[in-house]
Amino acid sequence: MRRHVAVIGGGISGLAASYRLMQETDESVRISLFESSERLGGVIATDTTHGVVLEAGPDSVLRRKPEFMDLVTELGLASSVIGPNPKARGSYIFHQGHFHDIPRGVQAGIPTRLDSLWSTELLSLGEKVRVWEDLVRPRVKWPEDVAVGDILRQRLGSGYVARIAAPLMSGIYAGDIDQLSAAVTAPQLLAFQARGKSVIRQAKAFWRETPPSPQGLFITLAQGMQTLIDALTRAISERVTLYRRAPVYGITANADGYELFMADGRRVAVTDVVMAVPAYQASALLTFCDEKTRRLLAGIGYADLAVVGAVYRPQAFGRPLDRTGFLVPRGEGLEMTAATWVASKWNYHDYDDEKGVPIRAFFGRTDRRDLLQRSDEEILTIFRQEMGYIMGVTDEPLYERVFRIPAGMPQFRVGHRERMRQLRAEIARWPGLKIVGPYIDGVGVPDCLRHANQAVRELMRSWSQTLSITT
Repeated sequence: MRRHVAVIGGGISGLAASYRLMQETDESVRISLFESSERLGGVIATDTTHGVVLEAGPDSVLRRKPEFMDLVTELGLASSVIGPNPKARGSYIFHQGHFHDIPRGVQAGIPTRLDSLWSTELLSLGEKVRVWEDLVRPRVKWPEDVAVGDILRQRLGSGYVARIAAPLMSGIYAGDIDQLSAAVTAPQLLAFQARGKSVIRQAKAFWRETPPSPQGLFITLAQGMQTLIDALTRAISERVTLYRRAPVYGITANADGYELFMADGRRVAVTDVVMAVPAYQASALLTFCDEKTRRLLAGIGYADLAVVGAVYRPQAFGRPLDRTGFLVPRGEGLEMTAATWVASKWNYHDYDDEKGVPIRAFFGRTDRRDLLQRSDEEILTIFRQEMGYIMGVTDEPLYERVFRIPAGMPQFRVGHRERMRQLRAEIARWPGLKIVGPYIDGVGVPDCLRHANQAVRELMRSWSQTLSITT
Protein backbone atom coordinates (compact mmCIF):
# COMPACT_ATOMS: atom_id res chain seq x y z
CA MET A 1 0.00 0.00 0.00
CA ARG A 2 1.35 3.42 -0.95
CA ARG A 3 1.66 5.71 2.04
CA HIS A 4 0.15 9.18 2.04
CA VAL A 5 1.11 11.21 5.12
CA ALA A 6 -0.90 14.30 6.05
CA VAL A 7 0.91 16.82 8.22
CA ILE A 8 -1.67 19.14 9.77
CA GLY A 9 -0.22 22.48 10.82
CA GLY A 10 2.48 24.55 9.14
CA GLY A 11 4.36 25.85 12.17
CA ILE A 12 7.92 24.82 12.94
CA SER A 13 6.79 21.35 14.11
CA GLY A 14 4.82 20.64 10.95
CA LEU A 15 7.52 22.00 8.65
CA ALA A 16 10.20 19.97 10.43
CA ALA A 17 8.11 16.78 10.27
CA SER A 18 7.48 17.33 6.55
CA TYR A 19 11.17 17.95 5.91
CA ARG A 20 12.28 14.87 7.84
CA LEU A 21 9.70 12.72 6.05
CA MET A 22 11.00 13.98 2.72
CA GLN A 23 14.61 13.28 3.72
CA GLU A 24 13.97 9.79 5.07
CA THR A 25 11.55 8.39 2.47
CA ASP A 26 11.49 7.94 -1.28
CA GLU A 27 8.99 9.08 -3.91
CA SER A 28 6.66 6.20 -3.07
CA VAL A 29 5.59 8.11 0.05
CA ARG A 30 3.31 11.04 -0.67
CA ILE A 31 3.49 13.95 1.79
CA SER A 32 0.90 16.72 2.11
CA LEU A 33 1.06 19.65 4.51
CA PHE A 34 -2.16 21.49 5.41
CA GLU A 35 -1.97 24.99 6.91
CA SER A 36 -5.10 26.98 7.76
CA SER A 37 -3.51 30.40 7.12
CA GLU A 38 -1.58 31.89 4.22
CA ARG A 39 1.81 31.99 5.93
CA LEU A 40 3.90 29.17 7.30
CA GLY A 41 5.96 29.26 10.47
CA GLY A 42 3.36 29.62 13.21
CA VAL A 43 4.64 31.84 16.01
CA ILE A 44 8.03 32.24 14.31
CA ALA A 45 8.08 35.44 12.27
CA THR A 46 10.65 38.18 11.74
CA ASP A 47 10.00 41.82 10.86
CA THR A 48 12.92 43.60 9.14
CA THR A 49 10.84 46.52 7.84
CA HIS A 50 13.06 49.12 9.48
CA GLY A 51 16.35 47.42 8.62
CA VAL A 52 16.74 45.73 12.01
CA VAL A 53 15.61 42.35 13.31
CA LEU A 54 12.37 42.26 15.33
CA GLU A 55 11.16 38.78 16.21
CA ALA A 56 7.48 38.08 16.81
CA GLY A 57 8.13 34.81 18.60
CA PRO A 58 11.24 32.92 19.73
CA ASP A 59 14.48 34.75 19.06
CA SER A 60 16.96 32.12 20.20
CA VAL A 61 17.68 28.47 20.88
CA LEU A 62 19.74 26.71 23.52
CA ARG A 63 23.22 26.00 22.17
CA ARG A 64 23.46 22.68 24.03
CA LYS A 65 20.47 21.15 22.22
CA PRO A 66 21.86 19.75 18.93
CA GLU A 67 18.69 19.52 16.83
CA PHE A 68 18.76 23.16 15.73
CA MET A 69 22.39 23.18 14.58
CA ASP A 70 21.91 19.83 12.87
CA LEU A 71 19.00 21.21 10.87
CA VAL A 72 20.48 24.60 9.94
CA THR A 73 23.65 22.82 8.83
CA GLU A 74 21.60 20.53 6.56
CA LEU A 75 19.84 23.59 5.16
CA GLY A 76 23.08 25.49 4.52
CA LEU A 77 22.45 28.13 7.19
CA ALA A 78 25.33 27.34 9.56
CA SER A 79 27.24 30.47 8.53
CA SER A 80 24.23 32.59 9.57
CA VAL A 81 24.33 31.42 13.19
CA ILE A 82 25.50 34.03 15.69
CA GLY A 83 25.94 34.02 19.45
CA PRO A 84 25.34 36.53 22.22
CA ASN A 85 27.14 39.84 22.45
CA PRO A 86 30.10 39.20 24.81
CA LYS A 87 29.94 42.81 26.01
CA ALA A 88 26.39 42.58 27.37
CA ARG A 89 26.05 39.35 29.31
CA GLY A 90 23.12 38.95 31.68
CA SER A 91 19.91 40.85 32.28
CA TYR A 92 18.57 43.32 34.78
CA ILE A 93 15.59 42.92 37.08
CA PHE A 94 13.48 46.07 37.36
CA HIS A 95 12.33 46.49 40.95
CA GLN A 96 10.94 49.53 42.78
CA GLY A 97 11.92 51.92 40.03
CA HIS A 98 15.51 50.74 39.59
CA PHE A 99 17.53 48.27 37.53
CA HIS A 100 19.30 45.55 39.51
CA ASP A 101 21.76 43.02 38.13
CA ILE A 102 20.70 39.40 38.43
CA PRO A 103 23.20 38.11 41.00
CA ARG A 104 26.15 36.36 39.37
CA GLY A 105 26.05 32.60 39.57
CA VAL A 106 22.27 32.17 39.35
CA GLN A 107 21.85 29.07 37.19
CA ALA A 108 18.43 27.62 36.32
CA GLY A 109 16.94 29.85 39.01
CA ILE A 110 19.29 28.64 41.77
CA PRO A 111 22.04 30.80 43.32
CA THR A 112 25.51 29.28 43.26
CA ARG A 113 27.50 32.32 44.43
CA LEU A 114 26.33 33.51 47.81
CA ASP A 115 28.82 36.39 47.83
CA SER A 116 27.07 37.91 44.81
CA LEU A 117 23.67 37.26 46.35
CA TRP A 118 24.77 38.95 49.57
CA SER A 119 25.52 42.21 47.75
CA THR A 120 22.25 42.46 45.78
CA GLU A 121 19.68 45.10 46.69
CA LEU A 122 16.86 42.92 45.38
CA LEU A 123 16.57 41.19 48.76
CA SER A 124 16.38 42.45 52.32
CA LEU A 125 18.86 41.27 54.93
CA GLY A 126 16.30 38.84 56.31
CA GLU A 127 15.58 37.46 52.84
CA LYS A 128 19.29 36.91 52.22
CA VAL A 129 19.64 35.05 55.51
CA ARG A 130 16.64 32.95 54.50
CA VAL A 131 18.45 31.91 51.30
CA TRP A 132 21.53 30.90 53.31
CA GLU A 133 19.32 28.66 55.45
CA ASP A 134 19.15 26.27 52.49
CA LEU A 135 22.60 25.06 53.54
CA VAL A 136 21.27 23.68 56.83
CA ARG A 137 17.56 23.09 56.33
CA PRO A 138 16.56 19.40 56.37
CA ARG A 139 15.75 17.74 53.08
CA VAL A 140 12.08 17.40 52.17
CA LYS A 141 10.83 14.31 50.36
CA TRP A 142 8.81 15.65 47.45
CA PRO A 143 6.35 13.69 45.29
CA GLU A 144 7.25 12.76 41.71
CA ASP A 145 5.98 16.14 40.54
CA VAL A 146 5.52 19.40 42.38
CA ALA A 147 5.44 23.09 41.52
CA VAL A 148 8.82 24.72 40.99
CA GLY A 149 7.73 27.51 43.33
CA ASP A 150 6.99 25.08 46.15
CA ILE A 151 10.52 23.65 46.13
CA LEU A 152 12.32 26.97 45.73
CA ARG A 153 10.20 28.72 48.34
CA GLN A 154 10.80 25.94 50.86
CA ARG A 155 14.55 26.00 50.21
CA LEU A 156 15.27 29.68 49.49
CA GLY A 157 12.34 31.73 50.78
CA SER A 158 9.51 33.78 49.32
CA GLY A 159 11.53 36.94 48.66
CA TYR A 160 14.06 35.14 46.48
CA VAL A 161 11.30 33.37 44.56
CA ALA A 162 9.24 36.51 43.96
CA ARG A 163 12.04 38.80 42.77
CA ILE A 164 14.61 36.49 41.17
CA ALA A 165 13.42 32.94 40.43
CA ALA A 166 9.86 33.73 39.32
CA PRO A 167 10.80 36.43 36.76
CA LEU A 168 13.45 34.12 35.29
CA MET A 169 11.03 31.19 34.93
CA SER A 170 8.23 33.41 33.65
CA GLY A 171 10.59 34.78 31.02
CA ILE A 172 10.89 31.27 29.60
CA TYR A 173 7.43 29.78 30.13
CA ALA A 174 5.12 32.80 30.60
CA GLY A 175 3.69 30.84 33.50
CA ASP A 176 3.06 30.97 37.22
CA ILE A 177 5.99 29.46 39.11
CA ASP A 178 3.52 28.08 41.66
CA GLN A 179 1.85 26.00 38.93
CA LEU A 180 4.82 25.07 36.73
CA SER A 181 5.75 21.40 36.86
CA ALA A 182 9.24 20.82 38.24
CA ALA A 183 9.35 17.43 36.51
CA VAL A 184 9.03 19.12 33.10
CA THR A 185 10.50 22.62 33.49
CA ALA A 186 13.17 22.03 36.17
CA PRO A 187 13.94 18.29 36.45
CA GLN A 188 17.42 19.09 37.74
CA LEU A 189 15.79 20.75 40.76
CA LEU A 190 14.10 17.49 41.71
CA ALA A 191 17.38 15.65 41.09
CA PHE A 192 19.24 18.05 43.38
CA GLN A 193 16.72 17.44 46.14
CA ALA A 194 17.00 13.68 45.69
CA ARG A 195 20.80 13.77 46.06
CA GLY A 196 21.17 16.11 49.01
CA LYS A 197 19.39 18.55 51.26
CA SER A 198 20.90 21.81 49.92
CA VAL A 199 19.92 22.83 46.38
CA ILE A 200 22.67 25.48 46.44
CA ARG A 201 25.41 22.91 47.11
CA GLN A 202 23.98 20.50 44.55
CA ALA A 203 23.69 23.23 41.91
CA LYS A 204 27.27 24.39 42.54
CA ALA A 205 28.55 20.83 42.12
CA PHE A 206 26.51 20.29 38.96
CA TRP A 207 27.64 23.48 37.25
CA ARG A 208 31.23 22.85 38.30
CA GLU A 209 31.10 19.53 36.43
CA THR A 210 28.99 20.92 33.56
CA PRO A 211 30.03 24.56 33.15
CA PRO A 212 28.04 26.77 30.77
CA SER A 213 29.65 27.34 27.38
CA PRO A 214 32.00 30.34 27.40
CA GLN A 215 30.37 31.24 24.07
CA GLY A 216 27.03 31.73 25.81
CA LEU A 217 23.94 29.61 26.32
CA PHE A 218 21.98 30.78 23.28
CA ILE A 219 22.37 31.18 19.53
CA THR A 220 20.21 32.68 16.80
CA LEU A 221 20.18 33.45 13.08
CA ALA A 222 21.65 36.79 12.05
CA GLN A 223 18.75 37.72 9.76
CA GLY A 224 16.10 36.38 12.11
CA MET A 225 14.39 33.08 12.81
CA GLN A 226 12.19 33.56 9.74
CA THR A 227 15.31 32.53 7.80
CA LEU A 228 14.81 28.99 9.08
CA ILE A 229 11.14 28.97 8.06
CA ASP A 230 11.98 30.22 4.56
CA ALA A 231 14.73 27.62 4.12
CA LEU A 232 12.48 24.79 5.30
CA THR A 233 9.69 25.95 2.99
CA ARG A 234 12.02 26.01 0.00
CA ALA A 235 13.40 22.59 0.86
CA ILE A 236 10.09 20.79 1.28
CA SER A 237 8.59 22.43 -1.82
CA GLU A 238 10.67 20.00 -3.88
CA ARG A 239 8.39 17.13 -2.93
CA VAL A 240 5.81 18.04 -0.29
CA THR A 241 2.45 19.29 -1.53
CA LEU A 242 1.69 22.50 0.38
CA TYR A 243 -1.92 23.50 0.98
CA ARG A 244 -2.20 27.02 2.37
CA ARG A 245 -5.50 28.48 3.56
CA ALA A 246 -6.62 24.88 3.89
CA PRO A 247 -8.13 24.38 7.34
CA VAL A 248 -8.99 20.82 8.27
CA TYR A 249 -12.41 20.72 9.91
CA GLY A 250 -12.55 17.08 10.87
CA ILE A 251 -10.81 13.71 10.72
CA THR A 252 -12.28 10.22 10.72
CA ALA A 253 -10.55 6.86 10.97
CA ASN A 254 -11.25 3.90 8.69
CA ALA A 255 -9.75 0.55 7.72
CA ASP A 256 -7.32 2.17 5.26
CA GLY A 257 -6.18 5.00 7.50
CA TYR A 258 -7.86 8.38 7.86
CA GLU A 259 -10.04 10.83 5.99
CA LEU A 260 -9.67 14.60 6.27
CA PHE A 261 -12.67 16.89 5.88
CA MET A 262 -11.62 20.21 4.35
CA ALA A 263 -13.29 23.60 4.63
CA ASP A 264 -14.04 23.66 0.89
CA GLY A 265 -15.97 20.39 1.11
CA ARG A 266 -13.22 18.11 -0.18
CA ARG A 267 -12.35 14.84 1.49
CA VAL A 268 -8.74 13.67 1.46
CA ALA A 269 -7.87 10.02 2.10
CA VAL A 270 -4.52 9.44 3.82
CA THR A 271 -2.78 6.54 5.50
CA ASP A 272 -1.03 8.51 8.25
CA VAL A 273 -1.56 11.78 10.12
CA VAL A 274 0.95 13.95 11.97
CA MET A 275 -0.92 16.42 14.17
CA ALA A 276 1.28 19.53 14.41
CA VAL A 277 -1.33 21.88 15.88
CA PRO A 278 -1.89 23.14 19.44
CA ALA A 279 -3.33 20.62 21.88
CA TYR A 280 -6.77 22.21 22.02
CA GLN A 281 -7.05 22.09 18.21
CA ALA A 282 -5.95 18.46 18.17
CA SER A 283 -8.64 17.71 20.75
CA ALA A 284 -11.30 19.26 18.52
CA LEU A 285 -10.13 17.40 15.39
CA LEU A 286 -9.55 13.91 16.80
CA THR A 287 -13.24 13.14 17.24
CA PHE A 288 -12.68 9.47 16.43
CA CYS A 289 -10.58 9.12 19.59
CA ASP A 290 -12.28 8.40 22.87
CA GLU A 291 -13.27 11.05 25.38
CA LYS A 292 -10.20 10.45 27.55
CA THR A 293 -7.81 11.32 24.71
CA ARG A 294 -9.65 14.51 23.84
CA ARG A 295 -9.90 15.48 27.51
CA LEU A 296 -6.16 14.99 28.03
CA LEU A 297 -5.44 17.27 25.08
CA ALA A 298 -8.04 19.87 26.00
CA GLY A 299 -6.73 20.03 29.56
CA ILE A 300 -3.39 21.52 28.50
CA GLY A 301 -3.60 25.23 29.20
CA TYR A 302 -2.10 28.05 27.15
CA ALA A 303 -1.13 31.65 27.85
CA ASP A 304 -1.93 34.54 25.51
CA LEU A 305 1.05 36.69 24.62
CA ALA A 306 1.68 40.01 22.94
CA VAL A 307 5.07 41.25 21.80
CA VAL A 308 5.73 44.87 20.93
CA GLY A 309 8.56 45.44 18.49
CA ALA A 310 9.83 49.01 18.35
CA VAL A 311 12.74 50.97 16.92
CA TYR A 312 14.04 54.16 18.57
CA ARG A 313 16.63 56.79 17.79
CA PRO A 314 19.90 56.04 19.64
CA GLN A 315 19.53 59.37 21.45
CA ALA A 316 16.19 58.30 22.97
CA PHE A 317 17.87 56.46 25.84
CA GLY A 318 19.37 58.25 28.79
CA ARG A 319 21.24 55.16 29.96
CA PRO A 320 23.54 52.64 28.25
CA LEU A 321 21.89 49.46 27.01
CA ASP A 322 24.63 47.41 28.62
CA ARG A 323 22.76 44.16 29.28
CA THR A 324 20.51 41.94 27.17
CA GLY A 325 17.39 43.55 28.62
CA PHE A 326 15.35 43.33 31.79
CA LEU A 327 12.71 41.29 33.62
CA VAL A 328 9.79 42.68 35.62
CA PRO A 329 8.57 40.72 38.67
CA ARG A 330 4.89 40.49 39.51
CA GLY A 331 3.84 43.10 42.02
CA GLU A 332 5.56 46.04 40.33
CA GLY A 333 2.24 47.36 39.03
CA LEU A 334 3.34 47.03 35.40
CA GLU A 335 1.87 45.17 32.44
CA MET A 336 5.25 44.55 30.80
CA THR A 337 6.87 41.29 31.90
CA ALA A 338 10.24 41.71 30.18
CA ALA A 339 12.06 43.51 27.41
CA THR A 340 15.00 42.62 25.18
CA TRP A 341 17.56 45.16 24.02
CA VAL A 342 17.99 43.34 20.73
CA ALA A 343 21.19 44.91 19.40
CA SER A 344 22.86 44.55 22.80
CA LYS A 345 21.82 40.91 23.16
CA TRP A 346 23.26 39.54 19.92
CA ASN A 347 26.68 39.74 18.33
CA TYR A 348 25.52 41.30 15.06
CA HIS A 349 28.52 41.84 12.80
CA ASP A 350 27.00 44.57 10.63
CA TYR A 351 24.70 46.38 13.05
CA ASP A 352 24.61 50.16 12.68
CA ASP A 353 22.64 52.05 15.32
CA GLU A 354 21.89 54.76 12.76
CA LYS A 355 19.19 52.36 11.54
CA GLY A 356 17.67 52.67 14.98
CA VAL A 357 17.75 50.76 18.25
CA PRO A 358 15.41 47.73 18.27
CA ILE A 359 13.47 46.83 21.42
CA ARG A 360 11.16 43.88 22.09
CA ALA A 361 8.72 44.13 25.00
CA PHE A 362 6.64 41.24 26.29
CA PHE A 363 3.14 41.27 27.72
CA GLY A 364 1.08 38.40 29.06
CA ARG A 365 0.61 36.76 32.44
CA THR A 366 -1.51 33.74 33.26
CA ASP A 367 -3.61 35.82 35.67
CA ARG A 368 -4.53 38.37 32.97
CA ARG A 369 -7.00 36.98 30.43
CA ASP A 370 -7.99 40.26 28.76
CA LEU A 371 -4.68 41.06 27.05
CA LEU A 372 -5.68 40.29 23.47
CA GLN A 373 -9.09 41.90 23.86
CA ARG A 374 -7.29 45.24 23.73
CA SER A 375 -6.64 47.05 20.48
CA ASP A 376 -3.14 47.47 19.09
CA GLU A 377 -3.25 51.15 19.99
CA GLU A 378 -4.17 50.34 23.60
CA ILE A 379 -1.25 47.92 23.88
CA LEU A 380 1.12 50.42 22.25
CA THR A 381 -0.03 53.15 24.63
CA ILE A 382 0.76 50.94 27.63
CA PHE A 383 4.13 50.10 26.06
CA ARG A 384 5.07 53.78 25.59
CA GLN A 385 3.94 54.71 29.10
CA GLU A 386 5.90 51.90 30.72
CA MET A 387 8.99 52.54 28.60
CA GLY A 388 8.81 56.10 29.88
CA TYR A 389 8.60 54.95 33.50
CA ILE A 390 11.16 52.14 33.27
CA MET A 391 13.73 53.67 30.93
CA GLY A 392 12.87 57.35 30.87
CA VAL A 393 12.08 57.26 27.16
CA THR A 394 9.94 60.17 26.00
CA ASP A 395 10.60 59.91 22.24
CA GLU A 396 8.03 58.41 19.94
CA PRO A 397 9.37 55.23 18.31
CA LEU A 398 10.54 55.45 14.71
CA TYR A 399 8.64 52.22 14.12
CA GLU A 400 6.41 50.05 16.28
CA ARG A 401 4.03 47.16 15.89
CA VAL A 402 2.18 44.57 17.96
CA PHE A 403 2.60 40.85 17.40
CA ARG A 404 -0.41 39.00 18.79
CA ILE A 405 0.10 35.39 19.85
CA PRO A 406 -3.19 33.96 21.11
CA ALA A 407 -2.71 30.78 23.14
CA GLY A 408 0.94 31.09 22.25
CA MET A 409 2.61 29.34 25.18
CA PRO A 410 1.59 25.91 26.51
CA GLN A 411 1.54 25.70 30.29
CA PHE A 412 3.34 22.77 31.91
CA ARG A 413 1.35 22.53 35.10
CA VAL A 414 2.00 20.03 37.86
CA GLY A 415 1.07 16.57 36.59
CA HIS A 416 1.92 17.35 32.95
CA ARG A 417 4.40 14.50 32.60
CA GLU A 418 1.81 11.97 33.75
CA ARG A 419 -0.77 13.58 31.45
CA MET A 420 1.59 13.11 28.51
CA ARG A 421 2.35 9.51 29.48
CA GLN A 422 -1.35 8.73 29.37
CA LEU A 423 -1.83 10.70 26.16
CA ARG A 424 0.98 8.88 24.36
CA ALA A 425 -0.53 5.55 25.40
CA GLU A 426 -3.93 6.59 24.02
CA ILE A 427 -2.52 7.92 20.74
CA ALA A 428 -0.47 4.74 20.26
CA ARG A 429 -3.72 2.82 19.89
CA TRP A 430 -4.23 4.47 16.49
CA PRO A 431 -1.82 3.20 13.80
CA GLY A 432 -0.27 5.97 11.74
CA LEU A 433 -1.31 8.80 14.10
CA LYS A 434 1.36 11.01 15.70
CA ILE A 435 1.26 14.21 17.73
CA VAL A 436 4.05 16.79 17.75
CA GLY A 437 4.41 20.27 19.16
CA PRO A 438 5.75 22.36 22.02
CA TYR A 439 3.02 21.22 24.42
CA ILE A 440 4.60 17.78 24.74
CA ASP A 441 7.59 18.54 26.95
CA GLY A 442 9.46 21.64 25.78
CA VAL A 443 8.64 25.03 24.25
CA GLY A 444 11.95 25.63 22.46
CA VAL A 445 12.56 25.25 18.74
CA PRO A 446 14.98 22.32 19.31
CA ASP A 447 12.27 20.55 21.32
CA CYS A 448 9.84 20.92 18.41
CA LEU A 449 12.48 19.54 16.02
CA ARG A 450 13.13 16.61 18.35
CA HIS A 451 9.42 15.75 18.52
CA ALA A 452 9.14 15.92 14.72
CA ASN A 453 12.18 13.70 14.17
CA GLN A 454 10.93 11.18 16.70
CA ALA A 455 7.46 11.06 15.14
CA VAL A 456 8.93 10.34 11.70
CA ARG A 457 11.17 7.59 13.08
CA GLU A 458 8.20 5.98 14.81
CA LEU A 459 6.08 6.16 11.66
CA MET A 460 8.76 4.54 9.55
CA ARG A 461 9.33 1.84 12.17
CA SER A 462 5.61 1.03 12.14
CA TRP A 463 5.65 0.81 8.34
CA SER A 464 8.55 -1.64 8.46
CA GLN A 465 6.75 -3.77 11.03
CA THR A 466 3.56 -3.77 8.95
CA LEU A 467 5.52 -4.76 5.84
CA SER A 468 7.25 -7.64 7.63
CA ILE A 469 3.91 -8.93 8.92
CA THR A 470 2.19 -8.78 5.53
CA THR A 471 5.10 -10.48 3.76
